[in-house]
Amino acid sequence: MKLINNLSIVPIEDYLDEPRKWDIFITCGSFEKRCMGCTEILLSKVVDIEVSIVFNYSETNSEKERNMEVINSSLESICRNIYIFNSESVSLPRDGIIAFTKFIDEIGISLDDKEILIDISVFTKPYLFLLFKVLYEKYHLRQIYVAYTEPERYKSRNPSLKEIILTDGLDRIESIPGFLGSSIKSNDALIVILGFEGKRSMEIFRSIDPSVVYAINGFPSYKPGWDKISLESNMSFLQESGAIENLFYSPAIDPFETKKLIEKIVEDIKGHDHDYNVIIAPLGTKMQAFGALLHSITDKTIKVIYPFPSKYKSDSSENYGQTWIFAVKIE
Repeated sequence: MKLINNLSIVPIEDYLDEPRKWDIFITCGSFEKRCMGCTEILLSKVVDIEVSIVFNYSETNSEKERNMEVINSSLESICRNIYIFNSESVSLPRDGIIAFTKFIDEIGISLDDKEILIDISVFTKPYLFLLFKVLYEKYHLRQIYVAYTEPERYKSRNPSLKEIILTDGLDRIESIPGFLGSSIKSNDALIVILGFEGKRSMEIFRSIDPSVVYAINGFPSYKPGWDKISLESNMSFLQESGAIENLFYSPAIDPFETKKLIEKIVEDIKGHDHDYNVIIAPLGTKMQAFGALLHSITDKTIKVIYPFPSKYKSDSSENYGQTWIFAVKIE
């Protein structure tokens, strides 16, 4: 099966129906079991990888350590060189990615003209944005294969608020480094990709106090009903911000459709002689966030903002579902 750049999203098992080779595979360890999904499938197919780099956040967790051992064991059978990159904290993406570039230099790996596969499943969104920005701007990569494993289900719920709880506390709200935009206008237009935690949308809205707000909900969702959970948990935000009047939908699994929708919204904001800075808050699915990344990595006027939590809940998800693969060409 052939992947069409910026269009095809297919189950990875279908793509691996014949032998495949990558020069570099980048993945990340986590307390979430789905961090093992991609490597387990690669192990079951005819795959040849020259170099693998596994991100290991500084936060300690016994489940994460066990998962890292499984990932490493799987890679030993299909990869000739495996490197563990001991990154900074999940809350320090800038420091972590700077350290990553130094790590690449230290181990003497060239990324030029390489076939690269990145499993984005458990990278935090700020790390993900910064990693791809560095690959694009520093290493001049234009085409990258991307894999993503869906969560099977979530178990951390707040019954009274009908929302799924993924994080605890709020450390800070700030722009993702490298995505600062150009705050030269007098007003702000905010685009929120809705997630399960409505309190995060509200915190960002009240922090920015924008003139106009747009919202994007994931539909169709990974699982039936998850889109309704997202809407219910964000209803107070949608009503208070006025985003209920500017509510759009994009498939939870499709970054390219999300990118197209964001482009249309940004065009609408900028095309009516509005004096607005455009700010995106990617709180929804990882694939929707990746769609926002694909737009903002080349549109330097866009600011990307994120609510950094005090802690990610280690018991938020259980098991994992389908693993997808697609090819990205950034121009």
